[in-house]
Amino acid sequence: MFRMPSIRRERPVAHLLTGLVLACLLPGVLGSALFLLSEYRDERRQQNEQMLALARDIGRAIDTHLLHAQTLARSLSPAKPGTSADTDLFSPQGARSVASVFGNPVVVYRATGNGMTGISSRGEQVAPDPLDLQAVGSVFATGKAVIGNVATDAATGERVVVAHLPIVNDGKTGHVLSVSMPTAELSALLAQRPLAQGWLAALLDHRGIIAGRNRAADRYAGQPAMDKLRTAIAAQEEGKLDTITKEGVPNFTVFVRSPLTGFTTIVGIPHADVVGPLTTRLLYLAAALACLSTLGLLLARAMSRRIAGSMQALIAPATALGQGMPPAMPAVHLREAAEVGAAIERAAALLCQRDAALRAQQEELQQFKFFSEHANEMLLLLDEDGRIRYANRRASERLGYSNAELLSMTLFQIDLPTRPLQLHQVFAESRQAQMRPFERVYTCKDGCQIPVEITATVLEVKGEWLMHVAPRDISERQQVERAVRWAAAHDGLTGLPNRARALAVLEQALDDQRAGAPGGALLFVDLDRFKPVNDQHGHKVGDRVLQAVAQRLYACVDQRALLARVGGDEFVVVMPCLGDDLERPEAVARAILDAMALPIEAGGIEAVLSASIGISRFPEQGDTANLLIHAADMAMLQVKKNGRGGFAWYAPHMDEQAQFTLSVERRLQHALDHGSLRLHYQPIVELASGKTVGVEALLRLEDGIEPAIGPATFVPIAESCGLVLPIGSWVKREACRQQVAWQAAGLALSVSVNVSPLQFSRAGLAQRVRDLIAASGIEPWQLVIEVTETAIIKDLAEAAAILGEVKALGVRIALDDFGTGYSSLGALSALPLDKLKIDQSFVRRIETDHASRAVIDAVIALAHSLNLELVAEGIETEAALDYLRARGCQLGQGYYFSRPLAPAALEDWWGRKAA
Repeated sequence: MFRMPSIRRERPVAHLLTGLVLACLLPGVLGSALFLLSEYRDERRQQNEQMLALARDIGRAIDTHLLHAQTLARSLSPAKPGTSADTDLFSPQGARSVASVFGNPVVVYRATGNGMTGISSRGEQVAPDPLDLQAVGSVFATGKAVIGNVATDAATGERVVVAHLPIVNDGKTGHVLSVSMPTAELSALLAQRPLAQGWLAALLDHRGIIAGRNRAADRYAGQPAMDKLRTAIAAQEEGKLDTITKEGVPNFTVFVRSPLTGFTTIVGIPHADVVGPLTTRLLYLAAALACLSTLGLLLARAMSRRIAGSMQALIAPATALGQGMPPAMPAVHLREAAEVGAAIERAAALLCQRDAALRAQQEELQQFKFFSEHANEMLLLLDEDGRIRYANRRASERLGYSNAELLSMTLFQIDLPTRPLQLHQVFAESRQAQMRPFERVYTCKDGCQIPVEITATVLEVKGEWLMHVAPRDISERQQVERAVRWAAAHDGLTGLPNRARALAVLEQALDDQRAGAPGGALLFVDLDRFKPVNDQHGHKVGDRVLQAVAQRLYACVDQRALLARVGGDEFVVVMPCLGDDLERPEAVARAILDAMALPIEAGGIEAVLSASIGISRFPEQGDTANLLIHAADMAMLQVKKNGRGGFAWYAPHMDEQAQFTLSVERRLQHALDHGSLRLHYQPIVELASGKTVGVEALLRLEDGIEPAIGPATFVPIAESCGLVLPIGSWVKREACRQQVAWQAAGLALSVSVNVSPLQFSRAGLAQRVRDLIAASGIEPWQLVIEVTETAIIKDLAEAAAILGEVKALGVRIALDDFGTGYSSLGALSALPLDKLKIDQSFVRRIETDHASRAVIDAVIALAHSLNLELVAEGIETEAALDYLRARGCQLGQGYYFSRPLAPAALEDWWGRKAA
């Protein structure tokens, strides 16, 4: 059976508002009643608080009046401790003087052996009555003032309140001053308070007796207050209660007891003064409530019409919004309706914004697709099953598949080693944190493989997790990395493995031997006579010679061995797994010697070189790479000592030389650290006059350890182990310090210091000399820097620039050991020199060797032509001195004049010569 749906009755706004107003009236009436009651209570509370504040204020005024006498009493204390006040106070005249100060009758008490006695302001001797006796005794005992209860003065019959006050002498109470204040005085003080008419103010003593009253004081002073009030005062210090005055008037009463005097202040307001105004206000409030209720009903009807109109006005805009049309909002009178209209307008604007946002998203998607499709890198989008959901154009081009083919494939078809479980793990880790880029290898359609570095990011799209994959082709990078790894293990000039590679292979061979493989051998190859070729013809020619040598050496080594360049002209051959076969290393050595015996044509020259080869075996002669290289190096050095151009196996006696070298190295380090190095100074003499003009600083090792070694032995070792730089720095500092000390003592001597080739080639020589001059304080022209031909011959242009910077400081430059190197006239003229030093090997053979004399004559002529000063080293005979002096050599040094001397010995030598 068909049933019509029930229709809910709709009510107009006017009826609802009228019902609402009527429903609100009843709570309003009840609320008004509660409000009136609360108003009444608040009024009472405020009045109580005002009365309490008034009572406290009056109490403070009474306390001030009662205790004002105490302040005056302090002024009666003697000014000086120990001064007696008996003569001043305890006499009729003193009592009258005190009474004149206070304006009230007084009695002055003092303690005696039999008790207390007093004297009044009338000059009479008085004894305290029992009540005063107790109060006065308390003042003597405690030193604190006591305010007595209301009493009747026996002399005048007045009711009074007595204040008992201490007079302090020498820190203790010597007298007690009792001041009588009539209750009329206190009543007058209360009457002066500006109280409303009908209000009552009273003062009660400790017992609740009226001590003062603002009205009818003469009638009720001295009478007890009502029992109810006295009981309340005894129970608490302040409070409120309803009372009836002595006149029979009901009062609201508050009281406050003073903590200073113990008196209680009373303030009372008649009930009529409180209830009357409140009743009037209640009547007015009830009338106003009735008027407001009537007005509310009238306004409810009027407002219902306005609300209904405003709501009906919103129907048309809401209909337009539902139809997707822009709504036209009419004017409405209600704020709520206006807010609804504004909400409709915002909804319309939001819809427009969303339409615009959708259009913008579509544009962004188109842009993203454009950039993705035209990106230089591959881009893929994968789901958790590995299916390719998106691939850009670059991915299709690089992998060789069409876009349709890629979208039908899975990751596992291009990344063959990857399995679904691995992909799921990558998804799980990426959800927790951004994964670092990782490398994979993709397989193209044609089968070729591409190494890629993958940056993967997961994102959730409509409840589905997808992975954005950006594979970057790293083929070129891997090629660069391989090139870098090759460069790290190979020599850039010859293409052979370098020292690091040789050490790694040698260590691996040692590890294999420890694991059971046969032992092997190491050949250390050093080229003979390569340095002159490099120095005379330049580095470019030298590099070509080295390349040719490398090719020849490589041809001598089979595939089982490793040939490596480990230094400038040094090579090693690692031959593992030889066992007891000693013929193979010797065969390789002979092949190398034969190959090096042939001239080498490179860079337009023909170089004739040879090789010195040392051979060590492992593990017999070393279980580390460094030990094996050291052993082979020792054997190679032995070959060089024996004339070069051969090979030798390492033998134990060679290690003795190595041990000696190591011992000297340790002695040098210890001497440098502990100050065992010394400088001796050999005088440099002007040959024409015999005047000593300078000294040369020569290094000595004086560490007290045998055997003693000289510079010819330890200086080369210092150069080989790297100690020549710190030792050279120490020599220059000490020599300059000594020169400055001699200069201060009157010895005007220049000092010459040697600079080794290693020190000269180290960058920053001029700056180090500048710092040396600044630190020592030496005059620059008193310092002579001596350099050897071997230090400057490598690069004359660079050497000239370095020496020019040093000379610009004011320092003089000397070329040491001249005649033993390869210097030419052109080279000398390009250098900023001041002196030439003739090597002592020529000077010592002047008398016996015609060639040495010819060299000396040529050097002297060369120096004169270049305007250089000459210094001859090694003068040991008078004949040598005469020969050099006759040919114009200006300066000389040698044993003929003096051997090198310690500073103190040189000073003695100087003194004997001057004498």
